[in-house]
Amino acid sequence: MLKISFYIFLTFIYLGISSFTPSGKGPIGIVNERVFNNYFKGAPLSIILFDSFQTGLFIKTYYHKYKVIRGLKSTETVSVRVSKAFWFKNLKNHGMSLFRREEKQNATNFIVMPPGILYVGNRAYGQFEDHGSEIRNIWRFHGVYRHFTDYFYWGDFRPSQAFYSAAKYSMNREEPFYGLNNEFGTNGSVTKKYLKKEDHKKKREQFSFKKHLLKFL
Repeated sequence: MLKISFYIFLTFIYLGISSFTPSGKGPIGIVNERVFNNYFKGAPLSIILFDSFQTGLFIKTYYHKYKVIRGLKSTETVSVRVSKAFWFKNLKNHGMSLFRREEKQNATNFIVMPPGILYVGNRAYGQFEDHGSEIRNIWRFHGVYRHFTDYFYWGDFRPSQAFYSAAKYSMNREEPFYGLNNEFGTNGSVTKKYLKKEDHKKKREQFSFKKHLLKFL
């Protein structure tokens, strides 16, 4: 009788834990930044980390939400399952571009950079202009691309020639760049002000031993 009671108790424990496991199934989509090249197609392409979230109480499943920008083509927002290590690695990179692919020879880059860096400095998309004696060499998109500033959550921020040069220097050194004054990234002044967050927290039904007991019986 004692053994039977023990097995029933273990069954309840299993049922309880299983109710808190994540619902997401299937293989991990993004293990590290190198997977982007095969996961997303097309050029020009920029992948911006829009948000990150997790599901499961005891057994965690980790997700990234990306904004995928393909030039003049429509943008899309996708949620992808990622590895735990990659999720924690990028907690400070909300609003940042994690991957870029250029039109020219499909050249790719995995260095974490401010959003929009793929297009800054490219005369096909805009140019550096002087705005008076105090504000010089500020990037301005051509009219057809002006909406890009919304895609990149720039707000009233516009990169300068010095900003662009510093970004290229960091890229050549394969080092992340968060701006001349830490404008970008999860704790960046521009990102915190303009990046629109979404609440991914899901309400979960409270576990009930009575409910699982009835189902078990």
